[in-house]
Amino acid sequence: MTEVKQEFDVTTGGYKTKVVSGDTVAIDVERKKSSFASGFGRVIGFTIGGLGIFLGALLCITIIGALIGFPMMIVSVGIIYMALGKQKLACPHCAKKQPVVKTAMNFTCAKCKQLTVVNWH
Repeated sequence: MTEVKQEFDVTTGGYKTKVVSGDTVAIDVERKKSSFASGFGRVIGFTIGGLGIFLGALLCITIIGALIGFPMMIVSVGIIYMALGKQKLACPHCAKKQPVVKTAMNFTCAKCKQLTVVNWH
């Protein structure tokens, strides 16, 4: 059975809807705007990461180049992950704050391992 709770959030001045179904909770979150510098850094990160993956794949074609190409591709994937827009959200179960990608529809808390559905606004 699904139970719907509405709580008044004094920080935003609006209502926060929580849908409780077993251990899964849905929260409403306002998406924070990215600054120009943050957007420019993301573009640079995606560009460097994409070029690193491309060059690493080219180096992996040869056996000797694979020694450099494979680690280059791993580092490039990390650069692309860092360039994704993230926002810190608090887990509604245990209140631990953690970064969540702004396009994610849900996240699992690293501390309590509970699933939370995110409704971005």
